[in-house]
Amino acid sequence: MNIDPMTDVINRLVEGGLEEKFAKILTAINGHPPLKASEIGRMNGISRMDAYNSLKKLQDKGLVKATMEKPMRFTGIPITDIFKQLIKTEEAQIRRLQQHLDDIQQGNNVVMMNPESVFQEPTFTVLKDRHNIMATFENVISESEESIWLTLGKWGILHILRSGVGDALTEAVERGVIVKIVANVNSNTIRFFDQLDDRIEIRHLDHMGHQGAFVDQEVGIQFVNVEAKPTGRGKEDTALLIESIDFLNAELELIGCQWATATAYIAARARLVDGMITEPLQLTIGQGSFYQRLQNMLDDQEGVGFTNAILRRPNEIPSMGISESTLNDLGVDMSVILRTVGQRIGRELALEFREVVDDALFWTKLAIQWNKLGMGNLEIDSVPPKVVTVKESSKCETSPAIGSVLCHMDEGVLEGILKERHGVDVIASERACTSKGHDHCLFELQIEQIQ
Repeated sequence: MNIDPMTDVINRLVEGGLEEKFAKILTAINGHPPLKASEIGRMNGISRMDAYNSLKKLQDKGLVKATMEKPMRFTGIPITDIFKQLIKTEEAQIRRLQQHLDDIQQGNNVVMMNPESVFQEPTFTVLKDRHNIMATFENVISESEESIWLTLGKWGILHILRSGVGDALTEAVERGVIVKIVANVNSNTIRFFDQLDDRIEIRHLDHMGHQGAFVDQEVGIQFVNVEAKPTGRGKEDTALLIESIDFLNAELELIGCQWATATAYIAARARLVDGMITEPLQLTIGQGSFYQRLQNMLDDQEGVGFTNAILRRPNEIPSMGISESTLNDLGVDMSVILRTVGQRIGRELALEFREVVDDALFWTKLAIQWNKLGMGNLEIDSVPPKVVTVKESSKCETSPAIGSVLCHMDEGVLEGILKERHGVDVIASERACTSKGHDHCLFELQIEQIQ
């Protein structure tokens, strides 16, 4: 098979350590009079700025000469001189490496550096060809230590399983790495997802179209072009290798939002395989301010207590029209709904005193407002509290017609206050109440996460 002489020279220059783009520029300008960067760019199908930057780098290597006139013009050196220059550069590099090795072995001029103190500039490296991209995927995943996020478009799972990435993911979970995948799961690919390790958490998102891997919040790979044909070789596939903390944090925040709205894999699988819809029913619980509505009700009925007490109007026999147990049988958890409403009320309560800087003063003012709303006397053990006691409160009395489910609204109110004021997620649990013969309600607050 005959090879074009210019192509042969380009291949040899690439083997000698030059980038392919640089090799093409050098062969293109060989034998030509000095040319402007724009002219050389047109000869090689690249932009003027790309050509100019490449020519400056080649000039630094001694492979291109430049005139002093403006605009600057560039001319190449003979091909034989290019190879001689490359040889000299490699020989000099080998001598430098040998000197460094000798110095280290002799303990001379060795500086121990703290790797955490080294500033790393963000880098974005272009990767081409699917084989090369997936090999980089595998390498990055193999070095993972804490977490891996994968985003997979319609056919992305095929790329994973046809390469060594699938095995690398299994090895990662064996090491204790958390692996999560947000993917576009469909009837044609679900059998491939079933082949993944059960410890890999998968969620389905209808409109997931891009593909990428984000490892340990330190390195990411994001496809920017993927061949449409799933069985193709992906010669035109392109991706970015990203090492930028700010960029990755922003990307992971977006993926976290997608994860929150995605469907659990078991639910997606049930829909596709069995034709069953098993994902949680999403409900919207009203609009506007629940807190303002309850205040309006208090204004209309003087002396009526707040939150769940207002739902049991004095001198009335309460009736929900449908029993709590029936709602539970239908999969409707009233305690969750009322706790959610309470959380909204609590956050609005806290916002009333958002101008109060001192946390202790905030809780003092909150206790006064709590009492004004007919909720009893609020006492806390610390700031922020771990135990909240509400004295002289009759709200938690259990009514056979309603059940204790309404007490969860008060728990939600406390959770909302702690979330809005102190930025903490807590679970409020009522441990004692008037229904048990005490004169107070006692809530324990368990902090789940500090933001």
